[in-house]
Amino acid sequence: MAQVQSPTVGRRRLGTELRQLREAAGLTHVQVAEALDCSQGKISKIETGRVPVRTLEVRAMAELYGAADDKIEILLGLAKDSKQKGWWQSYGTGAVPPGFDTFLGLEAAASSLRTFSSGLVPGLLQTKEYAYELLNAWSPVERTDVESSLALRLARQERLTGVNPLTLWAVVEESALRRLVVPADAMRQQLRHLLHLAYRANVTVQVLPNAAGAHPLIGDNVALLEFPDPVDPPVVFLENSAGWQGMKKAAEVRRYKLAMDHLTMAAMSQKDSVALIARIADELV
Repeated sequence: MAQVQSPTVGRRRLGTELRQLREAAGLTHVQVAEALDCSQGKISKIETGRVPVRTLEVRAMAELYGAADDKIEILLGLAKDSKQKGWWQSYGTGAVPPGFDTFLGLEAAASSLRTFSSGLVPGLLQTKEYAYELLNAWSPVERTDVESSLALRLARQERLTGVNPLTLWAVVEESALRRLVVPADAMRQQLRHLLHLAYRANVTVQVLPNAAGAHPLIGDNVALLEFPDPVDPPVVFLENSAGWQGMKKAAEVRRYKLAMDHLTMAAMSQKDSVALIARIADELV
């Protein structure tokens, strides 16, 4: 899967533009909902990019806000783009936990990703065998389609290669390197795969040693996405057994960015991390 312009990013940008126009016009959600004969919740969801929106609705909102004709045409273009299907939809709903579709749409257009996975190797760095065991372990709980989920995860990993690859900075707990999610031989292959990727120019892997003690993201699985266009602000996603939750408010993003900065300072250097990963791989018998 090559990098593509994501319909999710289009919806998010469209929502931001409409919110700014509404605020400039001095209108509330309630007033707009009354004028368009729809619910206040729908206006909120459109502005936060959570739902696709018809071009007729975009035109009605933009005209209500007093937008110029050229601005309306730009908004209509965003609305049309936002209705395109995302690449992940072909894998079926059983492969996509709640909230993960939004994350995938943003990841497809992101320029960089900083990630921390508590106790596990991050998904973008997993081998097929490692990923299968994790997905299979969760399938009775999440009712996921394991084979489709595995295919989707492997497709995601293509963002690390090819033209304009994603810049990935991953902090991995030492415990994740030592946990035998798969048999020893397969775990050794996972660690060697991690080493191979760590030598790519666009991938940085740091190990957070067990001796580092307490840190602000204990127990969390965090992904911080940034985008090439400055009009698209960074976004943080948290993953747990209930799904993926996006956090887009500037204060929330700033808080998690500071936490990630703390982890990168507490973690071992790339050079020392690679040496530790290689040593643990050699210890496996």
